[in-house]
Amino acid sequence: MGSTAWFDRVRTLDVRVFAAVAAALMLIVGVMWVVPTTPNSNSFTFDAARRDISDARPIELASTVQGTLVDGSDVDFYRINPLETQSHLDVRMTNGSTKLIPGLRIIDAMKNVVQDKSEEYLRRPGAGIDSTFVAQPTMTYYIEVFGQRNTSGPYTLTVTRRQP
Repeated sequence: MGSTAWFDRVRTLDVRVFAAVAAALMLIVGVMWVVPTTPNSNSFTFDAARRDISDARPIELASTVQGTLVDGSDVDFYRINPLETQSHLDVRMTNGSTKLIPGLRIIDAMKNVVQDKSEEYLRRPGAGIDSTFVAQPTMTYYIEVFGQRNTSGPYTLTVTRRQP
């Protein structure tokens, strides 16, 4: 008699409860089955290269650098070493993706933002960025390249000295 009462209570439960329990079990078993068998599952490393201004990659004048923002939180930093004289520098970021909403900041050695080219590009995915600024002698400058609104993609960056 006790087992029939228990069976009757189980039968009256909504079928969605059983579906939810089954889905949870399949998810747990699936994760436990797949994760240990993926390549490099025991040696995951987080690539933090160029995600901070202290890890900025040097960029030479009149050279082109290829880069990729791999996810919406990725930021690449580049360093312009000090110049001997005051110069007008042109910075060009060419977007390699139709979905990347670009952002670019130029920062001086004191970590002051010299230029911020981000807000005007919020509604222009796939656009490239052109920027010009006056570089003071003996001052290091940094270029921060980032994607806005969780966008990512490839780009090229070029810094040239404007001819007088």
